[in-house]
Amino acid sequence: HRGCNKGVMNTAEAFRNGADFYHYDGLECDVRVTSDRQYVISHDETTNAVGGNLTVASATLAQLKAENYTQTRSGVTYSGKICTVAEYLDICAEKNVFPVIELKWTTGINNNDMSNFPGLAQLIKDKGMTDKVVILTSMKSSLEYVKTHYPEFKCQFLCTTGWKGAQEWCKKWNLNPSIQVGNFDIYAVKSYVEMGMEVAAWTVNSLATYKSVGAMGVTMMTCDYLMPSEMPELADINWDDVEPVLEPLEVKCDTAYIFSRALNNLPENFPSGLDADNSPYKSAQQACVIDGVFYTNDYTTSTLVAFNESGMVDHGYATGTNSHGICTDDAGNLIQRADGLTKTPNTFVLYKKGSKTPVNVTFELRNNGQTNFISASGDVFSAEGGYIYFFPNGQKVVDIVKITDGKFEEVTSSGTLSIAGSTAGVVYPIKNDPQHFIYQVRGNGYYLYNKEDKADYVTGKSSTTVPNRNSSLGGCLFELAGHKLFAHASGSNYNGGFTIKDMSANKASILTLPVLGTGGYSANPSVGAWLKAESIDENHVWLYEYCQGNGYAKYQIYVGEPYAPQPSGVTDITTSKIVKSVRYYNLAGMESATPFSGVNIAITTYTDGTTTSSKVIK
Repeated sequence: HRGCNKGVMNTAEAFRNGADFYHYDGLECDVRVTSDRQYVISHDETTNAVGGNLTVASATLAQLKAENYTQTRSGVTYSGKICTVAEYLDICAEKNVFPVIELKWTTGINNNDMSNFPGLAQLIKDKGMTDKVVILTSMKSSLEYVKTHYPEFKCQFLCTTGWKGAQEWCKKWNLNPSIQVGNFDIYAVKSYVEMGMEVAAWTVNSLATYKSVGAMGVTMMTCDYLMPSEMPELADINWDDVEPVLEPLEVKCDTAYIFSRALNNLPENFPSGLDADNSPYKSAQQACVIDGVFYTNDYTTSTLVAFNESGMVDHGYATGTNSHGICTDDAGNLIQRADGLTKTPNTFVLYKKGSKTPVNVTFELRNNGQTNFISASGDVFSAEGGYIYFFPNGQKVVDIVKITDGKFEEVTSSGTLSIAGSTAGVVYPIKNDPQHFIYQVRGNGYYLYNKEDKADYVTGKSSTTVPNRNSSLGGCLFELAGHKLFAHASGSNYNGGFTIKDMSANKASILTLPVLGTGGYSANPSVGAWLKAESIDENHVWLYEYCQGNGYAKYQIYVGEPYAPQPSGVTDITTSKIVKSVRYYNLAGMESATPFSGVNIAITTYTDGTTTSSKVIK
């Protein structure tokens, strides 16, 4: 992009270093025309950005050549002079790279007048670049001119959101789109691929962006300083496996029960880090759910505690352990870490679902690093087995422990990930595939791994404005009515509350529930708001939420009518619920007795204490 970052942008040094230091396949430049009709390279209309004071269109080549440019990039100050297109093409030929020439709106090269383009085209031909050059511009009329008079030139349509609806036009003129990162997804790429075109992307300057954009199927990336030799190979995409984008699912939400600091109804002994709460369990940071009962382990007192709609309940298991980590696999087996936080070898206590007899398993991880939170998949007591996932602090890999028939089998590791783990990192398994999962570190978003790192899943800058993801841990992937949905923490940090995104509908936010409390980090040093989905049937899901110091809840997420168990007796007696109040929340979390303009979440409270939530658009 403009050569590279090692040199004043768009100068000969930047172009040479792009080839010699980075070994790029192509070099991009920006073309303008001087007052004496010479073709020079300058991103802006003036040279002010690089230390000059001339306007390119009104200056001669000699005047521009007399200027000395400087630019500090990555802490190094470079100097140079303006580069002509002829010099640039000579460098491309010498270094055996292809030229990417962006047409800026300039004299005789614009949507209204292309009289100066034939001279540029002849220069390209004279330098032997006819079959290598890529002409790039956002000016659609200019592209049509080029393809009409010079069909042998490859062309790209430079755009941000302009690719939408431009497929037929691009196909007609035999050109490909080059789209700004953040403005497209794999479905956009597929819409062009299916019509025989390719998609390029700009500007890609991080490993995570490289992986996420590469996983969308682009075939060319423009960058400033990414080192190609350090980038992993990208897997081929089977476009038949890329499902079409669906319309966002219209979901409803009923609250089965909720205990929260906001409602001032936290049960006795509910875990909290706040001294004022007088909870005996200040370090019960992670939670799991079995048959509607929340289980969490207070590692400082080695106590396993359980809660349901009745508050704290007896569970019948042995005492807890001295570790944070607690989870269940897909079969509902209880899994507890029992080796402190950093010890090796590692010890786990397993309980087969329905049994209170502990089974101890010992093993050694492949990668060192404190791992507070764990997750699991499959069935660790079956012959097929299950997996326990570790995302160690400081490591860019996930260690995956296979357990079969309640016994340790092996430890494997994922490939290199986009981000390193921390003490606040966790994995969300997908089915029982150890090579397919979502991983997260507090404050860094959610990333996808599918046989290799795919990077972006729900990332971007964290925000406490709903429905954006915040910095908390917590999330779960589930299916409802044929849609893949992902619930992630949202609202103020570490207080509970979540948003559900429809991943089958371009990550549309379809439901947001408010925070459980305001205890923040002091009440919840786990920095987590743990979520667990449990399928009822195709159209109904139980969603459980636990946030230390702030509360826990059980919701029914569904489409159509709510799920109700069939009565077991002869007589079916139904009663109507009586509405006590309705409150509306906009996407900024503001509350009102009447709907806001736009999207609202309506929370209806009934006289029997239950609540329901739904999306309302005004």
